[in-house]
Amino acid sequence: MAPITKAINSKNHNIILLYAILFFSCSSLIIINYITIRILSASRAYVNGESHYSKGQNMASRYLITYLYTENNKNWESFNKALNIPLGDQLARTALTKNLNDSIAKKGFRAGQNRERDLDDLIWVFKNFSSVPFLKKAISEWEVADKSVNQLHKIGIEINEKIKSKKLDEKKKHELSTKISQICESLSVAANRFSNIVGDGTREIKDNLIVINIFFILLIISSTSIYYVITLKKMILSEKDLISKKEELREIIEDLEKTKNELSTEIVQHKKLIGTISHDIKSPLKYLAITNKYIYEESKKCDNEKLKKNTKSVYSSTLQLFNYIDSLLTYSKIFFGDKTSENTGYKLKELVEQKCNLFNEIAEASSTILINEIDEYYTTNINKEILSVILHNILDNAIKNTEKGTVRIYSYIENKKLYLAVEDTGKGFKEEDLIYYNQLSNQQSTEKLMLKNGGMGLLMIIELIQILNGDLKFYNENRQGARIEIITDLN
Repeated sequence: MAPITKAINSKNHNIILLYAILFFSCSSLIIINYITIRILSASRAYVNGESHYSKGQNMASRYLITYLYTENNKNWESFNKALNIPLGDQLARTALTKNLNDSIAKKGFRAGQNRERDLDDLIWVFKNFSSVPFLKKAISEWEVADKSVNQLHKIGIEINEKIKSKKLDEKKKHELSTKISQICESLSVAANRFSNIVGDGTREIKDNLIVINIFFILLIISSTSIYYVITLKKMILSEKDLISKKEELREIIEDLEKTKNELSTEIVQHKKLIGTISHDIKSPLKYLAITNKYIYEESKKCDNEKLKKNTKSVYSSTLQLFNYIDSLLTYSKIFFGDKTSENTGYKLKELVEQKCNLFNEIAEASSTILINEIDEYYTTNINKEILSVILHNILDNAIKNTEKGTVRIYSYIENKKLYLAVEDTGKGFKEEDLIYYNQLSNQQSTEKLMLKNGGMGLLMIIELIQILNGDLKFYNENRQGARIEIITDLN
């Protein structure tokens, strides 16, 4: 058995490993594609932003040269407006480089006319991948371009001040114009380098993504194929094992059939034995009970109190023994006979009244009163024999533990359940017995039931209540006495 167990564990380990590889491959593929797509999206946004950046600085240069020669304030305003585009991008780069609040970076990108939906990707890529070679190089070109933008801004302020102070001559205008053209050319070179670097990096990422995707797809296909082969082998082995198990099952069925026939023979024998017991024990006991009753009735005519007490005790004991034997035989008939519920209805009050009549004289001996409060119109289809045995044992227990008190039987309906309660004013249950009885009644298998303090009657009613698919609950009343509830479905 050890090699087989080892082989099974090895197969299970291989399958778990394959699942782990599949999970890792799929997860990695999803994460890598997500990151790559986001980087590509941000790269596109940076290239688009560079376009606005270049356009802004070109327009600013043109407006500044026009302002230089025309001295028209509208051109000065247009210059500042156009220059705000590259200056906004410069603000975003500075904020991200110095790890300032994202809101400052977003403000700069908005000024640079970048799309609102691209802002988070622009910030995310800068923060997480600025050390990647192609992005690091592109950011350096961006910084060079920003220096040229600052020079252009500085020259613009100088030109504006000289125009206002009337200190510009044609020679100076020519010098400033030449300087602006040089800055503009330098800006264009840096901007083109930025675009080319980002473009090359994007193409490199795309190529790498294709290779990575091919690798993981091949890994997934290989893992799936291996898993399929292992599963196919297991199916073949399972089919062989199933054929072997079917043969074993056939032998078991044959043994069960043999056992069933033997049990049927034993049940017939038990039925005959019960019939013999009924005739040989129950009949003499009944005659003995009737005789003792007659003796007790005759003793009442005498003045001898001791004789009355003794004959009453003998009669009560004989009657109890007869009722116990009768209940035990009924219980045996139920288990060796038909356990199905009766189809015909009967009045519950009449069944309770029959049981009360059996115990009336025993109750009177203890000065106990039996009270039947069942609704006289209520009918039920619950198996009469089973309910009779259960009720008999509960009443017997209540009367034995009650002296100079009352035993009350009543019923009520709640949540589509019938509750038949026997409540007494006797000694009640000990706390440990109460816990034990409730735990015992909750046992689903009768094989687990254990007798305690000779509780044969309790064992009987718990087994019988399970046949009815019902339940038993045991309670101590607040003042005095106990209550046992029989709970069954409405029938």
